[in-house]
Amino acid sequence: MNLIVRWAILTVAVWLADLVIGGIAIADGLWSHLWVAALFGLANAMLGNLIRLVAFPALILTLGLFGIVVNAWMLMLVGDVSSALDVRGFWPAFGAGAIISVVSTVLGRARRKSD
Repeated sequence: MNLIVRWAILTVAVWLADLVIGGIAIADGLWSHLWVAALFGLANAMLGNLIRLVAFPALILTLGLFGIVVNAWMLMLVGDVSSALDVRGFWPAFGAGAIISVVSTVLGRARRKSD
């Protein structure tokens, strides 16, 4: 159940990033957003932690803000893999990564408080 709730939170975050950032386009429909969120979650689970480990000094120097850059890279990777997501450069991916990070953190903490 925890996995489904986290997937739903990530889907909401991806949907908000799609609405706010002009350089990010997700194909219409709930299934496309669910698919992109699932791919983004898998990319972060498999590659994101490895990249964060390698980039640990940069994460420390930037007080964790380099994590947004890692999220941008993961989003660009998902855009390359999936036809449902179109990422038009690094800066839109950076903005979307920031939104996804903030929304996921806020909703995840709110969920934990309610448990």
